[in-house]
Amino acid sequence: MRYTILALIGIVFFFSSCQKEKSLELGVPAKGSLQDDAGDCLPKNVSGNYIASQSLTDSNFIEVTISVDKPGHFSIFTDSVNGYSFKAQGNFSDTGTNVVRLRGSGTPATAGSDIFTVFFDSSFCSIAINVLPTGTTPPPSSGGVYFPLTANSWWSYDDGAGSDTIKTTVNGTGSFVGNTYQRLITTDDVGPLDTSFYRKDNATGFYYQYEDTSGLGAIAITASQPGFDVLFLKDALATGDVFNSDHQATLQGTTPVTIRFKNTVIDANASVTINGKSFTNVYKLELIIQAGIGGQFQDITDPLTYYYAKNIGLIKITDGTDSQDIRYWKVN
Repeated sequence: MRYTILALIGIVFFFSSCQKEKSLELGVPAKGSLQDDAGDCLPKNVSGNYIASQSLTDSNFIEVTISVDKPGHFSIFTDSVNGYSFKAQGNFSDTGTNVVRLRGSGTPATAGSDIFTVFFDSSFCSIAINVLPTGTTPPPSSGGVYFPLTANSWWSYDDGAGSDTIKTTVNGTGSFVGNTYQRLITTDDVGPLDTSFYRKDNATGFYYQYEDTSGLGAIAITASQPGFDVLFLKDALATGDVFNSDHQATLQGTTPVTIRFKNTVIDANASVTINGKSFTNVYKLELIIQAGIGGQFQDITDPLTYYYAKNIGLIKITDGTDSQDIRYWKVN
């Protein structure tokens, strides 16, 4: 469910680094719909707390799913209800399904349930927002289990094209560098592909992966211990958070080097649709591995983007061109 150090360092050879570039004719409007072929509204999501007499902030937005038939400039908006509204503008560079975030503005006047209509092209859908009474203290934000490690839980994935299915199962444990990890075994229709080890620090809600360092000699790096305990996820994150996992090693036998796993939270409340399934409360993280000498760091891998769904786990990995997408899962 997660690439090893050597696989990440060599990821550029596994994935194509080229992405198709498509130009948009200035001013050409995008065409598409908020509805599926059956006329039902595509997935949508409301984020933030709405309180009467309290102005909306960046945490107040709605996300809608668009089926894009023709790339171009888009304007997606709602009507104004009870003193506030939502809108978004931008460009679609390709056809297919896109999730768009509409930022809220204004101030809800009174408490109650507000029904908005979202408009795009010639389509429209409704969405309901509950406004709390003036002076209400919003409930504290809470984290969740973003990487379940319960015994016999499993997840199956494909390569983004609906084929080459692999399955990862929590099966057993392993002890390394003074820690006990859950063992995750990944297989395909031929047989075993990979065995990896993960643990959670319940006191902090932090997740770690054991990374074997024995193969680093192939790139002239040596470590003083057989493996790194790599921090890769936390249960409670906010958009814009950056957290590093630094590990000491030696380059070419003499030069001290820091191997840094740099994680950036692109979105702490994303909504995505994968293989026809809609997910909300998704953490979207970008991972880059860096090497640092004398306090100066340089990227040694291209970025990978990970998607973790609350109470489900890892649902997608992508380099922007190729991806590994979830199909089915069972969390015990």
